Order: sequence, then structure tokens, then C-alpha cells
Amino acid sequence: MKLLCSAKQLSDALATVMGAIPTKPNHPILANVLLKASGQIVEVKAFDLSLGITARLEATVEQEGAFTLPAKHLFTIVSSLKPEEELSFAIELDKQEATLTSAGKRYKFRGMPASDFPELPTIEPSTGQFVTLNASILSRGLKGTLFATANDETKQVLTGVRLTVEGESVEFAATNSKVLAVVKDSVYTNEDKPEFNSDKKRKGKRKSSVSPSSNLAITVPGYALKELQKLLGNPTESKDDFQVQLHFNDSQIVFTGSNFSLVCRALAGNYPDYSQLIPSDWRRELHASKQQLLAAVSRLATFDKHKIIRLVITHADQVLSLYVEGKDIGSGAESIPALINGDDLQIGFDADVLIPAIKAIPTSELVLKFDRSNTPATINAVASPLSTATVLVMPVELCSETTISSSSIPASSEESTIQTNPEPVASLVEEEIEDEEIKLAALPM
Repeated sequence: MKLLCSAKQLSDALATVMGAIPTKPNHPILANVLLKASGQIVEVKAFDLSLGITARLEATVEQEGAFTLPAKHLFTIVSSLKPEEELSFAIELDKQEATLTSAGKRYKFRGMPASDFPELPTIEPSTGQFVTLNASILSRGLKGTLFATANDETKQVLTGVRLTVEGESVEFAATNSKVLAVVKDSVYTNEDKPEFNSDKKRKGKRKSSVSPSSNLAITVPGYALKELQKLLGNPTESKDDFQVQLHFNDSQIVFTGSNFSLVCRALAGNYPDYSQLIPSDWRRELHASKQQLLAAVSRLATFDKHKIIRLVITHADQVLSLYVEGKDIGSGAESIPALINGDDLQIGFDADVLIPAIKAIPTSELVLKFDRSNTPATINAVASPLSTATVLVMPVELCSETTISSSSIPASSEESTIQTNPEPVASLVEEEIEDEEIKLAALPM
């Protein structure tokens, strides 16, 4: 096996697959990457038995073949070279070693046979289905939901994102019982695909995704989607967009772009029916700046180790006031202008839950909707005919110990239950995993 390529090409390919190299491999071969040269294409593969990633690069292949090399050591060396340096790989299978040469440099790596490397799962066309989505849609959906996945492996189905494609609609959803994030997007069929002029500006409707061959409903592990997010980069509909094909069956899913593939197992178990958790009617609605609200919550959270923020909505003044009382450090108060519809309200939130929820909304203006002080609130993106982003957040019960005077806080007709240690009012979902089923808990009334 012999090939020529640039240091940047190989470095980029290795960087793509490193997320599938286990920290503590249970077999030496799993610490290696598989290099397979055929035609003028080199495939670089990594597989930890749960997640597999393949990167593809163009190269001058003088002799075809396949071999495995230590991933971290190879990546360390190649990534330190000048990007434009030309690398020559010569692999002697009988000696089980590879020689890399470049601009007066010479390195030898001991490897292992390609036959020892485990096969990455594949989905046969006859047994699987597929849909094709724009990378921009995938990226937007993951940014808006991944933060809400659970970390508790005992509730494994909640550690992933529920991905649903039906007709011309794609939906991403994730919940960890404290917060629920849902992103909905629209895709067009090929027949509806808008035309573009020579300077790539839209002439009407937005760029379309390819029409799916079938509907998709699958729960994808969060750890796999975090790696996919890296592979996607930061595409938008107007810049750096490309198409990603999703092949899937009942047990696994493969994401394939122009120069990468990612395969992982689907999470088993029934995902909660989250649609019934989002109320359709609200008593209060508030419009505010995302930047102003995020900055205020972030500053105030530093005063309290519990990071409990009191939000006070004052309709008469059209202002949102935020308060925090820390026992050791001190207290803080901030007010930001807001457009408010509905009665006054006091409600408490955990800043560690509220901050990522705010960050997940893609628009500069937020729409917050409230019912009562002990029921979930939503943070929404400004309405769009093509896409929506909604985060449902559980409030906490407010503490009784506070030095904020009663005169400084407008009285609410619906005071929160007072307790010494703030806790979530309730969980969005009550996980009773039995025969891989998750049952919904009733919302607080």
C-alpha cells in the first residue's frame, strides 16, 4: 500500500474520526484507525463498537491496500506538520509497519492488520429506508435540542434526540425532565424546490431539502449527534450548505455527507409523547431581547450557589425584573424592558436550566409564555412560517428567606409555594422504565 496526500488532507480526515476513538479501548485494535486506499480515494475509519465514523479524502494512490495505525499518535504527528506538506505513506504488510516521509522527515509506525479491525455496521438498501436533509436543517435542529438530553444512563432513551420526518416536516425533540426542547422545520419536495439565480440569491421560497423516500421516527444517541454536529460545521441556507442522507432501520442509522459517514445504534424504548406537554393556551406573554435577558440571568446567577432567579412580570410598567438573594455573597436586581400581555406574575427558575434554554433559541428576540407560577413556561423563537423553536422549562418553588422588600416586588395574585430549599415544582416526565416504556406524568394543575 502506497499513497500521496497533503498533511492538511490527512489531518482533517483524522480529526473527523477521532470522536470514535475510545478513551480506554477494551481491545488494542480499537485505538487504531483503518486506512483503506482504493482508486484515488482513501477512507479513514474509527469505530468504538457503538459509534463509527468514516472520512474520505482524495489522494494519489500508487498501490491499493488497507492497514491500521495508532490514531492518536498519527494524528499528533500529522497535525503538527505544515498543511501544504506532501506526505508519502508506504506500508509494508509483511513487517506490519508504515513509513511516513515528508520534507526531510521520516516516521515509522507499528500497526495491525486491517483484517483485525471490526466491520462498521451497514444498512442494505433492501432492508433500510432513507431521507435526505440539508445540513443547515440538521445543524439548526441539533443546536436547539442537544442541550436538553438527559445524562442519566438509567433512562437511556432520554439521552438521545427524537428525530421525526413526516411529509414535508422535520422535528427534533429532547427532554431531561427539567426542560423540553422542540425544533420544527419545513422541507420541500423536489417539485416545489425554488430556483436560484446566478448569484445564488433566493427568488422566493427558501432552498429545499430532497424529498424523503419514507417517513422517519427514531431516537439517536446524544453522544453520536454531538460528533455529527462537529462534522456539519456551521452551515446556513445561504452559505456552506450541503445534503446529508440518513439511512435507517429499526436498530441503527447512518448519516452520510460528501466526505464523511457516521453510524450508530438507535436507542430502544418508547419516547415520551412530548406534544401533550406543551400547553396551547397561555395567560401571559412577554417579548424581550435575548441578549439582555441572557446577560442579566448570567450576572445574577453568580450571587447564589443555588442559582435561583426570581422573575417578576409587571404589566403596568412593561418591564421584566429579575432578583437573586445569596446567603454568602450578596444580592442582585436587574430590570429589562419588555412587551407584556397579561397579569403580573412572580416565578422562579434555576439559572443552570434557564441559561442554556435561552441560548438554544436562534432569534434575537424571545417570546416567553407563562400560565401560573407553578406550571411550565415556554421560551420561543419569534414566529416563522417555516421553522419554530420552543423550550419548555419547569419553574422552581421560591425560597422564603430573602431580603428583597415586599415593596420592591409587585404582588402577584398567584404567589408561589414557599419553601426553604428550592426544588423543581415537578418533572416534565415521570420516568417509569418498565419493558422499555416511559410513562408521562400529569402536568401540575
